[in-house]
Amino acid sequence: MPIRSARSSQHRRNLAVVLIILTLLSISCSREEAILLNLRSTTEMDSDGEAEMLTVTFSLSLKEEAIQATVEASDRRSRWVVSAAPAKSGVYTIGPLSMGRGVALSEGEYQLSIMLDDGRLLQERFTVQRP
Repeated sequence: MPIRSARSSQHRRNLAVVLIILTLLSISCSREEAILLNLRSTTEMDSDGEAEMLTVTFSLSLKEEAIQATVEASDRRSRWVVSAAPAKSGVYTIGPLSMGRGVALSEGEYQLSIMLDDGRLLQERFTVQRP
């Protein structure tokens, strides 16, 4: 009889551990889905006409105070790492970004990567056309 009691006790402990794990998983998976919205990019020349500038704007489906972002051209010649905070309207603006005077931006596909406070990474591709 004591053997059954020990097995029953072990079974209850295992069941308790499984329930705790399932509870923690359900809590961690219930966070709000993060979606990148209204991604737009624009290019223009600076006032001297010597440097091309890229500006990227977007919104997020959840409220974040500040984000870390990387903008990178598919040819890997252009890359910027920046911090951004939303305007009162909730729109984030990154830029103007430039490679400097006399250096053209790469035309083609770029990738925006955003690191959220909770460690999630959002990525979206967009196309840049030179002015």
